[in-house]
Amino acid sequence: MHIFCDSSQVAYGAVAYFRWETTSGEVGVRFVMAKSRLAPLKKLSLPRLELRGALVGAKLWKHLPVGFKSLVKRVVMWTDSEICLHWIKSSATEWKQFVSNRVVEIQDCVVLDRCHTTAQVWRTRLIG
Repeated sequence: MHIFCDSSQVAYGAVAYFRWETTSGEVGVRFVMAKSRLAPLKKLSLPRLELRGALVGAKLWKHLPVGFKSLVKRVVMWTDSEICLHWIKSSATEWKQFVSNRVVEIQDCVVLDRCHTTAQVWRTRLIG
């Protein structure tokens, strides 16, 4: 399962895809679900909106049916915000209340070593 999270000044959200590989090496990908929200009228910084998008992604995983979860071997969460990823991977007590509350919720839903930024993938491909 791959969950992609993103945001803009207008909206934020996440989309989940199920990916599998057959014994013959063929790869299949299917859309599972998506959720979006409008950004609040009160202006927030883009990293805070990205964090809200990550929370939507974490909740997508949390609310999948149990029968479906049994088919999933691992969940990988993707964001394009390195700031958001840093918040998620560190202790929630380090941050102010807004960030801390969302980080706690995200950490309750996903395995932290499976959160990545899309920038990491591009750097790896450019170096390799």
